[in-house]
Amino acid sequence: MMLTLAQARDWLKTQVDCPNWFIGRIDAAKEQCIGIYGRPGPPAKLAIGGPENGSYDTKTICVLVHWGKNADLAEQKAQEVYVALVGRSNFTIGGRRIISVGMRTSEPVPVGADEKGVYEFTVDATFFYEK
Repeated sequence: MMLTLAQARDWLKTQVDCPNWFIGRIDAAKEQCIGIYGRPGPPAKLAIGGPENGSYDTKTICVLVHWGKNADLAEQKAQEVYVALVGRSNFTIGGRRIISVGMRTSEPVPVGADEKGVYEFTVDATFFYEK
């Protein structure tokens, strides 16, 4: 069974305080929310002998932090998400042992403000987990 976006979201909810969480989209009417999206991950590595002989798999996510009309507060919330993920290893999500979390950027990435002036940042990470 693969790690799902919902499982990643549910774990992240225990790490970061946020009033509204979404998967695959956000409700832009909410000025403070976090959305979890799937992203293409690293190239697949095929174990010798086929997929059944591999010991781990990956799940890459993009966390969209949609956080108010103050750029500094939005960046601070994005940093909170980043810190919750960076350097993490040997924990469990959805019954799966997470070997490690690899960050895809060195810090949250600002993506500007939406049409209502709400600032947004993204945090991309890859979970390496036991099969």
